[in-house]
Amino acid sequence: MKPNTQSIKLLLLSSLAMLLLAACSSNQSTTNSHAANNTQGATSSPTAEVKQVELEVWGRWEEMLGQMEETIAEFQQQHPHIKVKYTNVPGSQYVAQIQAAISGNTLPDIIGYHQSIPTSLLVNLDVLHPLDDVLTAEQKAEYYEGTWSEGYTLIDGQTYAIPVFNPKRPAMMLYYNKEALHAAGLTEDDIPATWDELYSFSKQVQQNTDGKLYGLVIGVKELSFLSGAISQMATAITPDVSPTDLFNYRTGQYEYHAQGIVQGLELFKKLQDEKLLHPSSLVMSFREGTALMEEGQAVLTIDGSFYASQLNADKLDSFGVAPLPTKDGKPQYAAFQGESRVAFYVSKHTEHYEETKLFLQFIKEHLYPKLVADGVEYSPLPAVNEATTINHPVAAEALRIQDEVSLLIPRPFERNADSLKVVLETSGKLPKTTLGNIAEGYLTGQIKDVEAALLELSQQANQVLEEGIAKVNAAGGSITLDDYAFADWVPYQPYQ
Repeated sequence: MKPNTQSIKLLLLSSLAMLLLAACSSNQSTTNSHAANNTQGATSSPTAEVKQVELEVWGRWEEMLGQMEETIAEFQQQHPHIKVKYTNVPGSQYVAQIQAAISGNTLPDIIGYHQSIPTSLLVNLDVLHPLDDVLTAEQKAEYYEGTWSEGYTLIDGQTYAIPVFNPKRPAMMLYYNKEALHAAGLTEDDIPATWDELYSFSKQVQQNTDGKLYGLVIGVKELSFLSGAISQMATAITPDVSPTDLFNYRTGQYEYHAQGIVQGLELFKKLQDEKLLHPSSLVMSFREGTALMEEGQAVLTIDGSFYASQLNADKLDSFGVAPLPTKDGKPQYAAFQGESRVAFYVSKHTEHYEETKLFLQFIKEHLYPKLVADGVEYSPLPAVNEATTINHPVAAEALRIQDEVSLLIPRPFERNADSLKVVLETSGKLPKTTLGNIAEGYLTGQIKDVEAALLELSQQANQVLEEGIAKVNAAGGSITLDDYAFADWVPYQPYQ
């Protein structure tokens, strides 16, 4: 569905504005907390025969900035008439910047994906260029199963997004400082695999160092960071509930109050109350937290697989990585639905579509292998990942863990396309309170009954979902809550 009147477009932009407020309140995650504006590459004297073109590209993934700059330089060397201006926008500012560009009709040629401005919303705003001619059918078949997924890379069967990373991202895991570990009289065999072991480990570290070191530090200033770790660990207790959105894909209901979430919060509350968690954790960003682990003030920290490649390259022997501990050491998973959380769109109003096609095709051949070799992330092409050696031992292990725990879960968009209309109806209307807010309130003592607070959040989210479905049906759609329930799904098995 594409708008054909100004009023519809204004309505959708209003939805995007509401969605921006939700994104800011949850301070979503991400890993891209620093700005960098970069234009890189070889220059060439303009010729009379070839018109000079400048492509403007916005991304938000600091971890791949170096590899992107190298790729741009190579691209410009091969295509000297095309200059690529790449801007890495801080994750916290990205949605606002995209919204302003849409409102002002100033979108750059290429923009990056953000979960708070879904593909379906951008297509309905009529700002994206279809990309079916960027890759052939044979080339698309080379990508991970589930990559070309309705609602994410595809809308109504048309391609709108070109993945940069593989869809199995991000998985959370434990990182540790070996020097701090040994200073506490412990070895890598002592790295905790269960919650009881994490508690005992944290006590041992403090006792063995006379309180000078902490067992665990995790900066939770970005509220979604701790909630992401808890949600993933919770899958060992309540596997029906996706760690991505806390939606139970067997019952078709939001379930923030799942026992896995409740018990995970209780674990961190216990660590906080007994002063076993580094005392600065609640006031630091996740990068400030990981910095304390690197400095040796704490043995453990929690971060995504993407963090490994950012460790000090001169001290890689000092660090290790392991899966997150779960309550009883049972399996856990990080969910994905085929979406690539790192992907590029093209503006419908680009004046240089042929040049953008060239650049996106060049990324496939040149950027993908760099990302794998440097341990930033697996590419969306299994063949590239298998053929490329990761020159980073910690990142290689982190990516192995991520690959092992990532799981393809049910996708309502594939079952009933009207669920995309529900996304539009519910955008910006889900509760402004998030799991991260509740986690913060509980750890600081402001929330006493955490289970009741989580139950209320579930009820609010489910009410928004039901109202969205009702509006879609009133407008001629046909969808029910049953379309969100996958009784045939067996958790821990990829959903086909």
